[in-house]
Amino acid sequence: MTFGTFIAPDTTLHDVPDPAAKLGVPILSGYQTRHQISELLGQNRIFDSIAERVRLLSLAYEDQCSPQYYYDIVRTLRDFNGQFDRLVEVGVYMGGSTAYLAGCIDAFDFDLDLVDFRSEFLLFTYERVRRMFPEAARRIRLFHGDVPSYVRHVMLEERGHRNIVHHDGAHDFNQVVKDFSALSFAREDLVALIAQDTHLRGTLEEMNFVDLALYAVFGTELNYASIGVAYHGDTEMTRPNRFQGNYFMPGVAEGVVLPMAANQFLYPHPALGMEHFLPPRRADIARAA
Repeated sequence: MTFGTFIAPDTTLHDVPDPAAKLGVPILSGYQTRHQISELLGQNRIFDSIAERVRLLSLAYEDQCSPQYYYDIVRTLRDFNGQFDRLVEVGVYMGGSTAYLAGCIDAFDFDLDLVDFRSEFLLFTYERVRRMFPEAARRIRLFHGDVPSYVRHVMLEERGHRNIVHHDGAHDFNQVVKDFSALSFAREDLVALIAQDTHLRGTLEEMNFVDLALYAVFGTELNYASIGVAYHGDTEMTRPNRFQGNYFMPGVAEGVVLPMAANQFLYPHPALGMEHFLPPRRADIARAA
C-alpha cells in the first residue's frame, strides 16, 4: 500500500512507445496544445524553450488547459522567482501543466512535488516530463495520495520550505474545500496558491465549483490575478460536452493566482484542530498498533 507515500518512477517505461497504454491511462479527447502554441511564441524566452520541447515530443496523451493558461503559469513563476523553492502540483492527469512547470525548474531553481491519488497518472506524467527535461527529472518527487496526506506527511515534516501550490485536482466542491482547508495548517510555508478550472461547471453529480470552494475557505474578498482564457459567447466551449456535461462559464477566468500575503484563511475555524482535517501522523499510527 503506497497511498500517503512517495513512490519511485517506473524505469521500465523509458523505452515504451506508448506509456499510457501500458499503464491503462485513458485518453478521452486526445487534445494537445502543442499544435496551438505558435501565437504565444516570441514573448517569453523561457516559455519559448519549453514550447520547443513540448512540440518535439510525439507521444499519445491529452492536455486539459488552454495554451494561454500554460503561458500564464510560466509567467506567474517568473513573477514569484526568488520567493519560493518548492512547487507542489496537485492533480497531474497526463502532465499538461507539469510539462511547463518542470521546464521552469532550472530557470527558477525549485523542486517539484507531484501529488495525485492515481499512481498511474504520476508514473505517466513523470515519464512524459523525463523525455522532455531529463535534467530536471532529478528534482521531481511523486507523492501517491491526497492533499491532506501530503500536508501531514510532507509539509508538516519538512518545514521551512517556501511553497507554491498549483491545484488542478478533483473539482468537486467538497474535495476542493477539504484540500484548501488542509493547506491552512501549513499556511506559514505557503507563498501562493494557483487554482485551475475556476470557470468550470457540469452536472450536479460532479459538483464542479472550484471558484465557490475558494470563497468558502478564503472569503468573498479574494485578492487574486486571473490567468488563462475567459471564453465568451455561445460557443462549443460554453455548452455542456459529452464528458460529464462539463462546460465553461462565459467571461470567467480559467484560473486564478492567490498570493498568500494578500489573502487569509477564513476557514477552518482556529478552534478546529488538525485531527478534523488531516490523517494521523505515522508515528501515532505505529504507537496505536
